[in-house]
Amino acid sequence: MLHLPIWSIFLISNHAISGKSLSLESLCVLVGLSLMATGAYYLNQISDYPTDLMNRKLGFLQAGFITRRELIAAGAVVSLTASVTAFFIDYRTGTIFILLFLLGYAYSAPPLRLKDQPVPGLLANSIGYGLLIPLTVPGMLHYPDQSRMYFPVYFFLVVSAGYLLTIIPDREGDRGSGKRTLAVLLSDRALIALALVILLMSIAIALTVASYVLVAVSVISTVLLIVAWLVASQMYIMLSCKLPILLLSLLAGYYYPGYLLFLVVLLIVTRLYYRRRFGMVYPRLN
Repeated sequence: MLHLPIWSIFLISNHAISGKSLSLESLCVLVGLSLMATGAYYLNQISDYPTDLMNRKLGFLQAGFITRRELIAAGAVVSLTASVTAFFIDYRTGTIFILLFLLGYAYSAPPLRLKDQPVPGLLANSIGYGLLIPLTVPGMLHYPDQSRMYFPVYFFLVVSAGYLLTIIPDREGDRGSGKRTLAVLLSDRALIALALVILLMSIAIALTVASYVLVAVSVISTVLLIVAWLVASQMYIMLSCKLPILLLSLLAGYYYPGYLLFLVVLLIVTRLYYRRRFGMVYPRLN
């Protein structure tokens, strides 16, 4: 489920470049992005082990289903496979994949541990998910076009707004472990207000390229976020975190119906798996 932002942002960007056709090259890039993200998530599981315990987050490492050494080995294999695959596609894609790897490493691992810092943590997420992923779409950098470059900027802003909300539930664990995230430094209302400003900027970018579906995604997210700011409810904050990804996933599914079918199957299987193995409801909107 953590791959949904990657897949959806890539597919929407691919539609902007190639229309409804999804080439073999695009599929290879998408598989490579999935592998690279998997490696980054494994590393994050290791580095966030104590904090995730405090925040009561479920992780396979925390549950004892895999050892630290096995997780490191798996992360190295998938990251290397993704990088090699990317360079087989072309050097531009390979270079971006290397940047994604370095960013993922710097985000979780010492000495930088960008995720534990206020602005670097925000920028690392926004650049990785919002800026670099759209740039891996075949053709995005081959034929430079000013209008195309607005799409990475739009997703940079949407991911930034989402990040500001997702860190709110982690505040106590982050504070207890000595992290200096924006959630530790700012109140809920301040984070929501900042996210609102960023979402308004994303509306302006979407209007610039006359992408009214992206305008709708940002407007709907903005309305819910205003409600969350007025009500100051954790339920609305969590809904505001997940709604943009849900809307982007539905939009990507509209462009590529096979992807929508895949998401439905994935949701059902994931729900059944987590209920049977862990006795919990996952994923959920709140």
